[in-house]
Formats: sequence, C-alpha cells, structure tokens
Amino acid sequence: MEILKLAPFFSERLWGGQKLKEMGFKTPINKKIGEAWVISAHENGMSYIDSPGTYEGMALKDLFEKHHELFGGNYKEYPLLVKVITARDYLSVQVHPDDEYAKEHHNSFGKPESWYVLEAPKDSELIYGHNAKTADEFKKMVDEGNWDKLLKKEPIEEGDFLYVPPGKVHAITPEVVIYELQRSSDITYRLYDYDRLDDKGNPRELHIQESLDNTKIPDTDHFVTKKAKGKVFSSEFFSLEIVEGAHQKEYICPEPADWLQITAIKGSGTINGVKFSKAQSAITIKGIDKMTITGNLKFLVSWIKK
Repeated sequence: MEILKLAPFFSERLWGGQKLKEMGFKTPINKKIGEAWVISAHENGMSYIDSPGTYEGMALKDLFEKHHELFGGNYKEYPLLVKVITARDYLSVQVHPDDEYAKEHHNSFGKPESWYVLEAPKDSELIYGHNAKTADEFKKMVDEGNWDKLLKKEPIEEGDFLYVPPGKVHAITPEVVIYELQRSSDITYRLYDYDRLDDKGNPRELHIQESLDNTKIPDTDHFVTKKAKGKVFSSEFFSLEIVEGAHQKEYICPEPADWLQITAIKGSGTINGVKFSKAQSAITIKGIDKMTITGNLKFLVSWIKK
C-alpha cells in the first residue's frame, strides 16, 4: 500500500471567505473561497497528486482512469468526492437527485452526501428536511414563500454526523465548517436562495421543478449521529470512520475495500511514515493494509465497501 497526498481545488462562492486559510489551507488571496475539494476527480474541481514520485502532479482523474490496477479495477470513473465547506452566509436550500433521475437528465451519478461538523458556533442549526405531508402542501408553501414553516432545522455541534440522502432538502448555515463526503456528482437543484443576486445583479437561478421532482414527500428519516466516534456510517455509496491518533496507534479498515481516502482534521503526526497535519488529504493505492499512526493526528477515513 502507498499513500499519495493531494493538492485541493479551491471553489470561489458568493457565500465564501477566508476561513479555509485559518484552517491551514493555502487559499488564493482576496477571493471568497467557500469550498476546498480535497479529494476530487471531478472536472469541475480537480485534485492533483502532491507526493514525490512517479505520479507527482498528475490529476486524480487521470491517475484513476489510466491506472485502474492501482485501485482494484472495479470502477470506470472515480466515484467519490470529499470537500471541506465553510460558510459566511446561508447556502442555498438544495435537493439532489438519485441515480435514476441523474442518469436520465445529466448522464451522471446521483448525489447522496454526508456531513461531519468540524466547527459550529454555539446554538448552530442546519436546514435538514421539511415539514410538508403531501406534494400539494409542499408546493403551496414554496409558492407562498412560507419557508419558516416548510423547512426543518437540526441543532448541531462540532463532531456531529448527518447523512443527506437524495431527495432530502438541506442547507449549510453561517459560520459552520463541514467535511462533506459524497458521490462524485456536482448536480445541485436550488429550491430557495434567500432572494440573493449574483455578481451581475441578477437573481440566482432556481430549479423549482427539478426540486419538486426529487424531494421525498413526506420527508425521509433523520440520519443524525451526535458526537460521532469511530465508524459512524456505512452504505452502498460510501463508509466513514473517525480515527484519533492520540488514542489509537494502529488502524485497520473494518470493511473490505480497494482503496482508502484520508483527510486530517486536527493535530499532526504520521501515517505509515507519511507526515500529515490539519487540512491535508490523501488516498491509498495498491490495496489497503494496516496503518501505523504517530502523534496526535485526528483524521477521517472513507471508502466504498466491496
């Protein structure tokens, strides 16, 4: 097994700022950066290999597609995407499609995603779900702009985990920092955007019909784990585990997988001799094996179970 570090893509957003720089990312100066795509083979935001050796400087997409053997050879395109998202303002209220709808309309993966809360001010909430019991009731509240009645809010703290399945209405709120693990898809339908204007003074585009087509009504179950520790989630789409090097000196993935994704979120140390500090991400190639950990590094490991 080898560990390859990655250089992220930084996404400028209307609601972005310089918070990622405070977290250790080398973000562009004087730009409203809202997202770091830390592990991405998506054309809209590419990660590049940042480890010395044969693959240095190579796009993750190219590495995956040209060297399937390094990843087990079971996927034609890289299936996952990891972001760190910071918000100075409310993000738009969104809903994402499932595989069937995304394939038909965009020739893309659907977009299940999940959030691990890295930072949250006191009394923070995320928009997570809705209160409508029927499609007619949902549409009526949308048409009337009755957002306070329609949208559910979930109280959150640092360390909480939330799964956001396709069809779940959701939005990130100001000053919250999120680690987002998702399928490699960039399809977002905006249901509501607080009547904001873009940089040209025009109302930002909404996708009301697509949102109506995809929102699950009544709302899906809540998938929330408070103060998450250890292995917090497993599904057909992705799995996630929290590893704390201060208390754990070895790590073995609890499920069969072809490769692993790593994102450091606190402290510093080494994984199999490779130095890591907060805000650095990596993938493994050539299979998976036991990891030896030093220091007080806290990191998130994600994978797709075979």
